[in-house]
Amino acid sequence: MTLYGGLVLVHVIAAVVGLGASFGMPVVAKFGAKSVTNAKVCFEINKKIEMFAKVGSLTLLASGILMAIVNPVLWSQGWFIGSLIIYVLIQPVVAAMLPKTIEKQVDIVMNSGDGELPAEYHQLDKKAAKLNGIAHVAAVVLIVLMSTKPF
Repeated sequence: MTLYGGLVLVHVIAAVVGLGASFGMPVVAKFGAKSVTNAKVCFEINKKIEMFAKVGSLTLLASGILMAIVNPVLWSQGWFIGSLIIYVLIQPVVAAMLPKTIEKQVDIVMNSGDGELPAEYHQLDKKAAKLNGIAHVAAVVLIVLMSTKPF
């Protein structure tokens, strides 16, 4: 296997690990959090899953840039440049907006008694769902660009 082939392999594994975790976390939060007690458990589970999303995302970026260093022609490919731009543009959503929203949800849950989730939690859940939707669309676009290399 060539160095480039090894980097592609690392890149694909990072995509599976990171994106799988990113797509799974909202499912755990949405369908597991039926009460305050359940929400607390879901946040603990997602805290563990989040590590895979972060490591996968950083590994994707690093391996992608290393592939372009090994194969400089990538810097002239529109799909590659477009992928980097999308990756950078989605970072405020996945690294700032979404974590802040989830942090507010955690605060609400941790300061609530057992029982039903408060209305404010559900409002934040809707916001988190929209932000996750944006992130998931970006991820799918990135996958399509990298798989089809249309330009």
